Amino acid sequence: MKPSAIVYTSNTGFTKRYAEMFGEKTGLCIYSMEEAKTRLEKGTEIIYFGWLMAGSVAGYKKAAKLYDIKAVCGTSLAPTGTLVEAMRKSCGLSENFPVFNVQAGMDRAKLKGGYGFGIKMLIKIMSKKKNRTAEDNAMLELLIKGGDYVCEENLAGIFDWYNRI
Repeated sequence: MKPSAIVYTSNTGFTKRYAEMFGEKTGLCIYSMEEAKTRLEKGTEIIYFGWLMAGSVAGYKKAAKLYDIKAVCGTSLAPTGTLVEAMRKSCGLSENFPVFNVQAGMDRAKLKGGYGFGIKMLIKIMSKKKNRTAEDNAMLELLIKGGDYVCEENLAGIFDWYNRI
């Protein structure tokens, strides 16, 4: 049976946009975690979208206590598909569980809480790193200048999975 809804946690809006994009194409209802608590029954089968911070999927553990999660899609600064194993490990998910990560973006003006400070520290650390790789330089540029990588193509893996179930 296919999931009946998408539940997401978003900090700067990139994850919300991906959840809405996926919901628009699939016809699934979309709820923020806060909305879902009052609109969905406990145990509802969902797809969970959350942003990544140090490999952990924001809100995943809380969502897993409330809903029957059928797939996880994490948004991150890293290129699409590169953090699946880290996500799988941080969430304690098996090799067979559908896990996806998509590159989202950076808008430092929208960061909430202490995350802005964390990004400033990361920029400082990365700027001092010697022998940076091309990937390091690309990440540093994204952290400093910001950027938006939200696009339907990044969701290809989760669309493929969804269309097969």
